[in-house]
Amino acid sequence: MLVFDEMWTGFRCALGGAQEYLGVRADLSLFSKAMGNGMPISAITGRRDVMALLEKDVFFFTTFGGETLSLAASIACIEFIRDHGVIRHLAQVGQQLSEGLKNIVSKLALDYVSLTGYPFRTLLSFSPAAGDPLEMKTLVQQELIRHGILWSGIHNLCHAHGSAEIDYTLQAYAAVLPILKQAVEAKDIAARLKGRLLQPVFRKTSHFNTKPKAV
Repeated sequence: MLVFDEMWTGFRCALGGAQEYLGVRADLSLFSKAMGNGMPISAITGRRDVMALLEKDVFFFTTFGGETLSLAASIACIEFIRDHGVIRHLAQVGQQLSEGLKNIVSKLALDYVSLTGYPFRTLLSFSPAAGDPLEMKTLVQQELIRHGILWSGIHNLCHAHGSAEIDYTLQAYAAVLPILKQAVEAKDIAARLKGRLLQPVFRKTSHFNTKPKAV
């Protein structure tokens, strides 16, 4: 059975999500996030024969199953996405950001900085060959905040982002990435940090396997 997690791709790369974009039909698909524009909602969708199993062989229960406000919001949101060219807009501004940022990285010869992903959602990452990736990420976040940009490495674009916002973001990157280059070359990234080092959200070792610290 093929299951697609469409939390990030649903209603962003195509109205039908990654399945429509890639031309692949999944047996089950999970949607949320963009379908509600901030309202708490998620959906399990799939082939008719697979979904029919929920009626007889699966215990299925929801706490907020009868809540209709999010359903109404989701319908309105999906209709807006469909009728206002939102997906096309995300692709356009995403391409503008990707091309501009790659150009900045190339001009600065930052071979330890890479941009991956699709235009609607890209990720800026740092190679350990040049130093601690978390230190580099923390420094970039710190300096982008000085320009009014709250950043975590991922570019989550929305309909409100236009060409002007992308231009401003690129100007901020053009000011910040040279600072990163200087810090890497001077090997003093940690000394430039004003706050705590960022920590990974997902860890390889579960906290259940760690021993408690002695008091």
